[in-house]
Amino acid sequence: MKGIYKWGAAALVAGGGVAVWLSMGENAQQDFRFKTDKVSKGDFVSKVQATGTLEPEELVDVGAQVTGEIKEFGTDADGNRVDYGSEVKAGQLLARIDDTIVELDIKRAEASVAQAKAQILSAEAGLAQARASISQAQANKNKADRDLDRAKKLGVGDALSQMSYDQYVNAAETAAASLESAEAQLQTATAQQASAAAQLQSAQAQLESELRNRDYTRITTPVDGTIVVRQVNVGQTVVSSMNATTLFLVARDLSKMQIWASVNEADIAKVKPGQEVRYTVDALPNENFTGVVNKIRPNATMSSNVVTYIVEVDIENPDRKLLPYMSANANFIVKEVKDALMVPDAVFDFRPSPDMIDEQFRKSRPKPPPVEVAAEDEAADPAKQAEEGERTLIWRKVGEKTVAPIRVLKKDTDGTRTIVIPAEGETLEPGTELVTGIMAVTTEESASSGGSNNPFAPKRPERRQRTAGGVEAKPGQNQGGGHRGGPPM
Repeated sequence: MKGIYKWGAAALVAGGGVAVWLSMGENAQQDFRFKTDKVSKGDFVSKVQATGTLEPEELVDVGAQVTGEIKEFGTDADGNRVDYGSEVKAGQLLARIDDTIVELDIKRAEASVAQAKAQILSAEAGLAQARASISQAQANKNKADRDLDRAKKLGVGDALSQMSYDQYVNAAETAAASLESAEAQLQTATAQQASAAAQLQSAQAQLESELRNRDYTRITTPVDGTIVVRQVNVGQTVVSSMNATTLFLVARDLSKMQIWASVNEADIAKVKPGQEVRYTVDALPNENFTGVVNKIRPNATMSSNVVTYIVEVDIENPDRKLLPYMSANANFIVKEVKDALMVPDAVFDFRPSPDMIDEQFRKSRPKPPPVEVAAEDEAADPAKQAEEGERTLIWRKVGEKTVAPIRVLKKDTDGTRTIVIPAEGETLEPGTELVTGIMAVTTEESASSGGSNNPFAPKRPERRQRTAGGVEAKPGQNQGGGHRGGPPM
């Protein structure tokens, strides 16, 4: 019984809310007729709509790291100058910058390398000389030491004078000092050799840098792809700063692209990675394309108090019909049901008055359930109710002024149409005429009807006539003359 009460409650909560006959004035009266729509059967698609642009999946920024004038552009495989849309291969020349200054810098670096090498040779010669001086000083010291030892053994006397002895001592001390000086010269020569070696390394590094700068004057593409943007012309001067100047944008592979779609925050929860996306482009309005959601960028943007998120959609473009930066109208497929019975959402807003319900249903219509019983049923298993759908009634047109209820489960909606499933024992076929509302029809008695009597037209009320004395005549009084009739004679 509780189930029956539910169906009756959905239909008759506002059962007396439709007023059919309304007062339209002294000379008019209102009739009505039903507004209807039909049940349809087909594929139901719940979707999120968004707009976006087509973007290359991978875009390579080719820039310049040196300053100079653009002297020439490279050529493609067909010998044509590279330009927008040119197909290029990795390592292919795109442009050449004037390398005059770079060549001068290379020559200076080469001269620095040569000078550093000469200094190394000079340092090596000084080192050899210092070593030879050490050897000579060591020999002189050894001889002076031996002479001093003999002088000490003889001592100062008749055989060796004091002056000669002092000379031997002085010679030994001078030889020791010469040895120390030669050793210091060796250390200096060693330091000079190390300095020359460092200068050579610096000069060689500078030379390698200038040679690399010469390579940088040849702008080449690092990947195979298609030139999407060319931002320079021959004769234009490129000024390299802290950031490399962009000369070309090369799309790596235009057979695989992306749509960057802006999705409103109210719909973003319905979009998931891996979700199917169906889209069209303005350039090919009669063709439909499909893609797959890659990811949702978490950084939102706000414009006019509307928050949107960028959703990346991977698409295939094997025949290159789609070009970068085309506008795309994307539909994110949230749910799709095949061969579904669908009704317009307006049918759920219609509530008939009791006298509109067909007589056979009017006599047996269920009464609304008590409030506490309905609350218990709804709280019993809300998850099951959500899965089954909302129970409700829709109204089928039976006659010109009568309707009959149909119990249905209300399922998914796309904002215009809703999937319904007939309840057990109910029948609902495509083409069934359902009532969505009523339309007022006003009829007035025509003054030019020639006295014809339309039984369905409202009657004009009688107008009271005045007598000659100014007193309103009542119905049944003689209104033909200007005087009151007297009693029969």
